[in-house]
Amino acid sequence: MKNHHAPFAIRFIGFSAREINIFDATFSVEQNRQKQYFRLFADSLQEPDLYLVNSDDLKALAMLADMEPNNLRPALLVGTPHVDLPFTNVERPIRWLKLFDALDTLMERRLVMLAKQNPADAALVNNVPERRRRERLDLDLTDPQEYERMRNKAPQSDRILVIDNQSTFRDDLAMAMAHHVVPVEWAGSPDAAAEVYTRLSISVVLINPKLAQIDPYALCSNIKQQHKKTRVAVVFLSDKDFSYDQARASEAGCDGFLNRHLEQPQILLALGKFLSMRDRV
Repeated sequence: MKNHHAPFAIRFIGFSAREINIFDATFSVEQNRQKQYFRLFADSLQEPDLYLVNSDDLKALAMLADMEPNNLRPALLVGTPHVDLPFTNVERPIRWLKLFDALDTLMERRLVMLAKQNPADAALVNNVPERRRRERLDLDLTDPQEYERMRNKAPQSDRILVIDNQSTFRDDLAMAMAHHVVPVEWAGSPDAAAEVYTRLSISVVLINPKLAQIDPYALCSNIKQQHKKTRVAVVFLSDKDFSYDQARASEAGCDGFLNRHLEQPQILLALGKFLSMRDRV
């Protein structure tokens, strides 16, 4: 089995801002550990390697049930849940050595299972839920705005538009999506992009937010206004030095951001959430 050197991505569910800051600080000072971890920001579309859940929060447990964690994307509960759930948990107050031991054990198990996967299934590996009989929490957590989006019609066919000053990312993505028969268009400016998304049916628009002389939030808002009656996702292609403004993004209707330097299977998984052929991505 190959060694895993990249930090593992964790999706936090149900923690307060104060607790999140403590976790961030702890992960930051533990850079010399064999296995390292980092927190995914709320609007990141990257799939996590693991869910970390505040089990004292009933709403967080309900959200976890909808995410259907499995051995390839496990969950670690912090605290003692009030319902019987088949997940590893560490008690409060947190003993950091115990927490890291639990994280390491779950990730080692995940790596072993990944090593047994057929490489041809790489893009599917994190999309297959391990369904089991378990107690579910019957809470409706859907944002009212999500209901509004669900009422909109889906695009007639899958098509992706990349708005970037260079076509390199688009070219790589087009080769990957060709297997799923999803065209990937490219435009180097907002004006050129407008000609595409007003003429063709588009499912996902990927914007480089660092394009010169554009406001990515205003561009996102314009695209959403153009497609009021259809579900068109708008995603920012971020770099490490891009500061994502969550409030402005929410107001503009942005669906999140995606690190453009992720490995191809991660990018396909993220985009598959917005495509009608998502069950095959």
